[in-house]
Amino acid sequence: MARGPPRALASTRSPSTHMTAISNPDSEDLHIIIAGAGRVGHRTARVLRDQGHEAYLIDKDPDIVEDARQALGATVIEGDATDPKVLAQADPERADVLAALTETGATNFAICAVVKHLTGDIRTVARIERPDQLDEEGTFFDRVVYPERAGAKSAVNQILTGDTRVFEDVGGDLDVAEVQVAPEAPAAGKQLDAAALPDQSHVVFDVTNDEVPQPSTELVPGHRYLIAAAPGVAREARRRLVG
Repeated sequence: MARGPPRALASTRSPSTHMTAISNPDSEDLHIIIAGAGRVGHRTARVLRDQGHEAYLIDKDPDIVEDARQALGATVIEGDATDPKVLAQADPERADVLAALTETGATNFAICAVVKHLTGDIRTVARIERPDQLDEEGTFFDRVVYPERAGAKSAVNQILTGDTRVFEDVGGDLDVAEVQVAPEAPAAGKQLDAAALPDQSHVVFDVTNDEVPQPSTELVPGHRYLIAAAPGVAREARRRLVG
């Protein structure tokens, strides 16, 4: 589906907003609106652009808008994304996803609520700033972005040895990690159905052999596996495999 720059909506455009169109009108990939062109939004837009998608950014800070205009091949709209007139400039009825990535969780909730009012047929992603805001998932927005948690898990990956790598983009109700079975680990050398992993934890993939494990799969020392576990048992599940 061909994507063009947002339509000029003269009847809804606020006089205090300014739109700079620098997107690729021939893109056939996703139409994504990013509210908040700061650190997180800017980097997100860059990755999406590199993957061939169109990112339409909105920010009310003119300096941030100018920086994004200079650095990114995207459409940049200057204005407050909680204002329906500003959001309308990004043509949300044609958008596949809206990502509200400002620094304030409450603002992001409001942006998602506004776009849902404008068009219900859009997936929304909100950046949150506190763990308790995870409870709002599914109410104000469809998915969450929690940079602080991702940053913490990235730090853990650097601090710990190479035996465990925590995945950074997993939802709040599940921890997924890639682990290397240690020779001295309790489950080493045992079949999966005899490994005595805690309830609510599973070995979901054999990375070394590139296959889905079976109950009879042996947990071979030195091999790497993906494990998924509820947060309360994730540490014990990793201990069974890593020691």
